[in-house]
Amino acid sequence: WVPDHRELIPVWVSQLNAGGTLAWQVPGNFDASSHVLMRRLADSDPWAPRLRGVLRGGDSTDSAQQYASALMASGLEVDAWETTYVHVLTGDDPVLEWVRGTGLRPVLDALDEEQRGRFEREYAALLREAYPPTSGRTLFPFRRIFVVGRKP
Repeated sequence: WVPDHRELIPVWVSQLNAGGTLAWQVPGNFDASSHVLMRRLADSDPWAPRLRGVLRGGDSTDSAQQYASALMASGLEVDAWETTYVHVLTGDDPVLEWVRGTGLRPVLDALDEEQRGRFEREYAALLREAYPPTSGRTLFPFRRIFVVGRKP
């Protein structure tokens, strides 16, 4: 979660010794229902004035291909790929529980206790519709982008 990571890639590459490796992973799930619904709710009335600018969108990370191109342009040998983990979740509102520790944190930090409860109730209803349980469990796809570059 380095905000200016795109600009830093050439700097990091320049600091590698021959044979050195630069590797990272970033979320690839900004277009997932969990995040789209969160941003949509945050942008709606009455939440927009309190939550404007607190959530990241799909423009905060690049695709595996874009990262591979950036590393190749810096002279590295590259391996880049995407993986989608399908988490099998249990319990009441399991996707809400999952995102509380990740993408929802900026929202929760921006709201007071009463507002947090209200936002979570509204968001939980949207998540239950988007991620209905299957055989008592909820399937939650979680996409990640991995990049490895090696300096010859």
